[in-house]
Amino acid sequence: MLSGVDGVRACIGFHLGHSDWLEVDRTMLLGFESLRGELQWMEIGAPSEPSVPNALLLALMIPMLQEIYVLEDTLDVTLHGIEQLSFLSPAPFNSGLRVAATIKTVQPVGEHWQLIMSCRMDCDVTSEPVLQADVTYRFRSASAKATPILSLCRSG
Repeated sequence: MLSGVDGVRACIGFHLGHSDWLEVDRTMLLGFESLRGELQWMEIGAPSEPSVPNALLLALMIPMLQEIYVLEDTLDVTLHGIEQLSFLSPAPFNSGLRVAATIKTVQPVGEHWQLIMSCRMDCDVTSEPVLQADVTYRFRSASAKATPILSLCRSG
């Protein structure tokens, strides 16, 4: 649990943990491909071994990342971007995936704060990660004092 800007700042460089393992099976692949209107779920990882499409890995990353942390005392939290995205190795069909995250930085951007997390997706049957990316969120601090509004009219 990350409580406000100070809580996030205190965790810079800290490994937040891992999501639960999620098995990517045929039912999930077919459901994903039906949303895309295509049935081309096999990408070649090794000869004759189908792998999980990179588009599905990317689609799973944010929901899995949200299992790891909770931002408290914040408003208007939005996913702002995904940078330095790399697909490092194929994830074989019927394998388990999980996401790990580390807080990279938090900095002010106008009236908002920008949080960047370094994320990695691991696979239970490969020795190296299958995906790596920096995920950026923007939010406002809930504890920020509202700017007082000055009244230019006299009450009568």
